[in-house]
Amino acid sequence: MKIITTLLTIVSSICLSFAETAPPSVLITGANRGLGLELCKQFLKDGYTVYGTARKPEAATELKETGAHVLQLDVTSEESISALAKTLKGKPLDILINNAGYFGPNKIGTKMDTIHNVTRKEIELCHAVNTMGPLFVTQALLPNLNAGTGKRIINVSSRSGMLSRKGGGAMGYRLSKAGINMVTVVLNSQLQPKGFIVASVAPGHNATDMGTARGKLSPAESMPKLKHVIETLTPKQSGGFWYYDGSRLPW
Repeated sequence: MKIITTLLTIVSSICLSFAETAPPSVLITGANRGLGLELCKQFLKDGYTVYGTARKPEAATELKETGAHVLQLDVTSEESISALAKTLKGKPLDILINNAGYFGPNKIGTKMDTIHNVTRKEIELCHAVNTMGPLFVTQALLPNLNAGTGKRIINVSSRSGMLSRKGGGAMGYRLSKAGINMVTVVLNSQLQPKGFIVASVAPGHNATDMGTARGKLSPAESMPKLKHVIETLTPKQSGGFWYYDGSRLPW
């Protein structure tokens, strides 16, 4: 009996030691290109366990090459979100970065939707991806986040979602980014008392497929700074809106 007790103590100590040294984990949606892909690289560089999602994992060649765990996710699909939660069941998650986004049918600098030509379909798609997607992905992964120690929920927004921001184009995108900022405020009010840090972040205008060559930043330049912001947010900063350089943005 004494030997069994001793063995159980040793096993318990090993398990505790492993838990204490297990690397932190992060899940990044929309990680197959652009900002999400660069964020995966940056977190992997610092030893994180990284889960990167893509709508078509089989085509996410660059993401696979990073060494991240590549998972299928369409943030507009309840079935896909449920399948992701099932795959990750029981796995602690320290940081969730809701990065997957949709700009609209026309690229920046082209004829963007205005009151004269915007359609219900485009408004709904922008909201499905940019507003409701983060909300329901967060809901599905709350058990994982509760099991983690980081308890950080980061919603990638945009300065285009600021109510004080001037401009009349890209209505669907602007409305949906204002929407995700409100999701951040509401989630913060519900989860911050439980030890979570919830924030919206604006990555700046990067030269990516979505941002086009008009972007003045590169992901390799901006994402290390954004990663630092994400990692260093304090409980007092929870519920805020932050630029990639660490400055606070107005709603």
